[in-house]
Amino acid sequence: MPKRLVLAAAFVASLATGTKAAPPDPGPLAVKVIETAILPRYDTLAAATSAQAEGWRAACADGDFAAEAESLKAAFQTASDAWSAVEFVTTGPISISLRPDRIFFAPDRRNAVAKALAELTEKAKSGALSAETMRSVSVAAQGFPALERILYEPGEGDADARCRVGVAIAENLSDIASSVVTEWKSSDGPLAKLKAGQGDPVHFADPAQAAARLMTDLAGGVQRVNDLKLLPVLGADVDAARPKAAEGWRSGRSARAIRVTTDSLVQMVKVFAEAAPPDTAKTTVKDFAAAKAAAAKLPDDLGPAAADPKRRKLLERAVATLKMAQADLAKTLAPGLGIPLGFNALDGD
Repeated sequence: MPKRLVLAAAFVASLATGTKAAPPDPGPLAVKVIETAILPRYDTLAAATSAQAEGWRAACADGDFAAEAESLKAAFQTASDAWSAVEFVTTGPISISLRPDRIFFAPDRRNAVAKALAELTEKAKSGALSAETMRSVSVAAQGFPALERILYEPGEGDADARCRVGVAIAENLSDIASSVVTEWKSSDGPLAKLKAGQGDPVHFADPAQAAARLMTDLAGGVQRVNDLKLLPVLGADVDAARPKAAEGWRSGRSARAIRVTTDSLVQMVKVFAEAAPPDTAKTTVKDFAAAKAAAAKLPDDLGPAAADPKRRKLLERAVATLKMAQADLAKTLAPGLGIPLGFNALDGD
């Protein structure tokens, strides 16, 4: 073959191999993300909070949970892990009725949890707290942070009232989690609409917006770890570190929760990456893996570590790797899938 024909053939081949594949259909991609990365975690949350509520009812049968405190703490850790795995998701039924704040009110800048819990305990002295009562009280008293204080702070006052509050909060958490699962799986719910190629009047206008919101949740999840769980604890420098700004410091969950959330983010990004061209997804997946590795090295005593010049570097490393992962998601993976990123709940804070 003449040289010029060989060159021409090579040029045509290079054009063919360089052609970009069309972005995946956003509807089926959103369905896969929901069914693979989100719903199983909500199922786990519903099961864990249900078991926790049952544990509280059994422990408080005699009006005092002191003898069962350790088993209740174990149930609390399991249920809290389940929430940490999905807390960054704002799309879907979780978004209505203030459910995220009712499950986990944070940050608590004005000691709202303690004040609301004191008021709830006073109500409990008059008898059992109904589900309706729980829905009407401050969100600061309805979820995990309030339950953490009951379990991990020295008990004071009426043991029976504390029992009633613990049972009511645990049942409230279970009710919310089961409602979210039921609404996702309903025959006329958002997932069914998405599978039919339709939008949902409450959650997303069309399948493309559903995919965009889920991708935004993913990016926002990375930002949430940095902005709410690491940077407030670090402060501007070692002298400005704020150990007790760490979420879950009473129960020793500060680093554990970050590890659980980061692992969940990694699993969700993998589902998106499977739909992208390999070269497009490679860097993002690698950087999320690096963020997971950095989170795994966080000291269990996250707050005190922020005030330690040597160990502080482990927190700073986690912040840096998370920022890199979020940047690659926004600059590479999302555009490669043809998915625009929108605003998340932390934007503008």
